[in-house]
Amino acid sequence: MLGGLITATALGVGGRAHAADPDTEARERYERAIKLYEDADFDGALVELERAYKLRPTYKLLYNIARVRFALNDYASAVKGYRQYLAEGGDKIPASRRDEVQAEIKKLERRVAKLTVQVDVEGAEIYVDDALVGTSPMREPVLVNAGLRRIAVRHPDYNQQGRRLSIAGGDEESLSIDLKATKPSTAPTPPPKPGEPPPPEPPQVPEEPEAEGGAPWFGWVLTGVFAATAATTGVIALSANGSLKDKRDSPNASADDLDSESKRVRTLAIVTDVMLAATLVTGGITLWLSMDDDSDPTADQGTAYRAPRTSTQLGVGPSGVSLRMQF
Repeated sequence: MLGGLITATALGVGGRAHAADPDTEARERYERAIKLYEDADFDGALVELERAYKLRPTYKLLYNIARVRFALNDYASAVKGYRQYLAEGGDKIPASRRDEVQAEIKKLERRVAKLTVQVDVEGAEIYVDDALVGTSPMREPVLVNAGLRRIAVRHPDYNQQGRRLSIAGGDEESLSIDLKATKPSTAPTPPPKPGEPPPPEPPQVPEEPEAEGGAPWFGWVLTGVFAATAATTGVIALSANGSLKDKRDSPNASADDLDSESKRVRTLAIVTDVMLAATLVTGGITLWLSMDDDSDPTADQGTAYRAPRTSTQLGVGPSGVSLRMQF
């Protein structure tokens, strides 16, 4: 990599620091860019350098801009900056500096590639990694950094198309994108001619009524949960009861082990009984709710009568199952 950035005096803006405002601002922005570059804030330094170049277009700033692009690993932009620096500087650039820049360009050319994007529509904007690189048709390839690149093509009359392309350094890639096949069908419907009836409106699809209540399906789910729990605890209880019998037959079993195992069997048996009762109760209630239409039989006759509704609450506790119904 080349040496440090060019000093402010070498830029030619130091001698007129208090002259025109653009020169003053260009010098201030350049000095700010130097400080940012020393602090490794390359993004900030690049913004200040490009703003200074816009205020005071001098070829010496192009060298520094290319240097910062290199620090940002944007090798394609660095190559462009160095080439522009050599073109605008011409014979004003010392031979030693010119040789260094040309050697740097040769090294960077191994890290960039040439890309051509062919589009079947003229005037489409071509983007590489969200940066606009030209419009179709492309007259010449563009330099891009090696690696995985995002290519996008945009046109106001067509749908945007995008591609991802893996490019190696030194490659020359060509990509073809068709936009005509993606043109959206947004042609407006022509108005009817005088005397002609308007075109029929598309049929309206009736909305399905929302399901009321929702209690039956929840009840079946709850019944299934209770039944599965009862089956599981029942199997465990049987296994624990068999283990208790084996320990009772064993001469080495202690009284504490037998008492603990006996309590476990009783607890599992109680839980199984509770779950079975809950299964029967919730299953019966759910079946009754499913068979009940819950609709007003006199609704079609225009009467204001509405059948009374029933509220059912089910509770399960360690001592059993509780059922409360309100009419």
